[in-house]
Amino acid sequence: MSQIIINSLNVLLPILYALTSGIYLLSFYSKNKTFELWALGSLLTSVSLHLAYLLSKAVTFHYFPVTNVFESFSLIAFNLAAIYLLVEMIKEEGKTGPFFISLAFLFQMISSMFMQNNGSHSALLENPMFGFHVFATLLGLSAMAVAAIYAFMYWMLAKEIKAHRFGSIYQGLPSLETLEGMGRAASIAGVVSLGLGIFLGHLWAYKILGYFFSYDLKIIITDVAWLAYLIGWLVVRLRNLGGLRTSQWAFWGFIALFAALMIVNIFATTFHRFS
Repeated sequence: MSQIIINSLNVLLPILYALTSGIYLLSFYSKNKTFELWALGSLLTSVSLHLAYLLSKAVTFHYFPVTNVFESFSLIAFNLAAIYLLVEMIKEEGKTGPFFISLAFLFQMISSMFMQNNGSHSALLENPMFGFHVFATLLGLSAMAVAAIYAFMYWMLAKEIKAHRFGSIYQGLPSLETLEGMGRAASIAGVVSLGLGIFLGHLWAYKILGYFFSYDLKIIITDVAWLAYLIGWLVVRLRNLGGLRTSQWAFWGFIALFAALMIVNIFATTFHRFS
């Protein structure tokens, strides 16, 4: 029965995200508040069913579902949608939905098309504490990606306003102040979630390996990046900074972090192997 539920949700989720993205697109080009309510309701349904899908896989197969790239894509889709949902509910602004939900749809569509459940996985993923570490870390990185996209939106909208171009981007996106606030909300969620994931990872290393810190390049880069984000957030908060330059720093900072992690994953030796 559980396998039927998993297979059904695997097919249903990309359809739901596509539908939700379409409603958000209608909301972007329309001033009708009804579309915003429909979009939010559709997103709540999609995220809830996606959570049920992930939990069903974890319970059925007895491991945290990130054993291969396609399972990870589904988790990334969930994280993007969940973080965006959180930001929208906090700021009560849904005009940026098409950009994020379309990304969630893309990741989930690829995941659903190529999903494999062959049972091969690392024994680490069978431990709930390690699963929470992986989930919190990926959730934090996803939130930082959302914050970087908001920073890019701020950057582009500021250029449009400076050039006196008041086209569809200007008409559809919320104000610069709102975009900045949404980006900050996502960055706070990223700092907190990634910090929790890092802490659980070091705690797990101490419990299993006997030492709190490992000279794994992936761990070093993630720790340094989190510390840099935390310091940056505190500086921005305490000095009340904002504007175009801050958005550019946020965007390029995430690009540098993402590039560094990709290089480490491709070329460096790391014990973060889950299959």
